[in-house]
Amino acid sequence: MGFGSTRREGALASWNDERGFGFIDVDDAAGSEAAGAQSERVFAHISAFPPRETRPVPGERVSFVIERTREGKVRARNIRYLSASGRPLRVKRRRPGTMSYVVLATFVIAISIVTAIGALPWIFAALYLVMSIITYGSYASDKKAAQTRQWRVSEGALLGLGLFGGWPGAILAQQRLRHKTQKQMFRQAFWGTVVLNILVFAILTTALREPVVELIRLIIEATAL
Repeated sequence: MGFGSTRREGALASWNDERGFGFIDVDDAAGSEAAGAQSERVFAHISAFPPRETRPVPGERVSFVIERTREGKVRARNIRYLSASGRPLRVKRRRPGTMSYVVLATFVIAISIVTAIGALPWIFAALYLVMSIITYGSYASDKKAAQTRQWRVSEGALLGLGLFGGWPGAILAQQRLRHKTQKQMFRQAFWGTVVLNILVFAILTTALREPVVELIRLIIEATAL
């Protein structure tokens, strides 16, 4: 199995949509000793596929370039879908994450304004920044782990980081790293945490703050009795 820029062809043998990876059976196994015992089957991560509306399906024909990672593992990159005749397929691409960036930009402007006018302590803006940096790093770490088949960051942890102020960093990571952008269940849960976080943010920065804080205080006192 050759490495470098030479394109190979094969069929997707298996696909784990939950974890976002599968394996490709290579058509020709020339030089198969280079890849060891599983030389005819190559690891393929979702990030190596071109973006489209549907997920990869076992049996689909693809072409790809084979590379070896720093850890010495073999994987496919720059994957292209092929028709039955072997011609590259034009895939219907997903809509870009324009709306995600709109939400992010709107929030950044809003929190900048309310911080500048003193409606929100600056510590909140600092918290969002720090949590966003941590969250971005967690997404980057999870993507690297997925590509190298190492220990992953759980989806619950990623969602939790977003819920507690890291969602702006999560949006940047999702769009820039192309990570966690295609799994529908995760996307729905993620945007649920964003809505909840923004709702809390809105309560803290509007006239609803005082009655909500008072309600929370009463609930805490009631549970303590």
